[in-house]
Amino acid sequence: MSAPELCHVFMFVEPGAPEAEALERLGLRESYRRDHPGQGTTNVCYCFDNAFLELLWVTDRAAIVSPVVARTGLSERADWRENGANPFGIALRGAPAAPFPTWDYKPPYLPAGMSIPVACSSDDSAQPLLFMSPGNARPDQWQDGRAGNRQLTGGLSEIAKLELTLADGVPLSDDLQALVNMEILELGKENAGSEPRLVLTVTRSDGGPDRRLELPAMKWLEA
Repeated sequence: MSAPELCHVFMFVEPGAPEAEALERLGLRESYRRDHPGQGTTNVCYCFDNAFLELLWVTDRAAIVSPVVARTGLSERADWRENGANPFGIALRGAPAAPFPTWDYKPPYLPAGMSIPVACSSDDSAQPLLFMSPGNARPDQWQDGRAGNRQLTGGLSEIAKLELTLADGVPLSDDLQALVNMEILELGKENAGSEPRLVLTVTRSDGGPDRRLELPAMKWLEA
């Protein structure tokens, strides 16, 4: 049985994604954008060889609080700066079953009969949204051109590691511990204060030292 691996991570940002400008200044290049009809969100994505980073924002408040979508907590996550919710999502791929208990999310933008298994622990919006992606291929294997040149122009290759720090007082869920046990995720050793933090360790295509991208600060950390 194949083990799950990282598919992508997302973070809720301000409408229109002004944070994308910060990523561009850091040397990342946009791969594609996509609307999510019926879910009330749109995104901009940055593909690496093995996974991608998604900036997500709200475009339709009525849709994101509809009965079909509400359990995901996307509305609360979008307002994380006001309500203390967790703005991050972690998607896995490549396994016949999720490594945690799930419920089936059937967003209107997916074809009929398809669903996204979402971790039941993510009902707590202070936790990141954990789910299984419908896709099973790495961006460097996509055939539709969406991945473009990925981040090769900036000399970046793969997302090698995720390091998550939860906000003060938020307990580590069993599902997050499962990801730690599978070495998909590491826990941050520093106190995040009132805001959670996610650090992406990115390898370089020339074999040079890894780079560490801190979210939501949108900055490279010093080695």
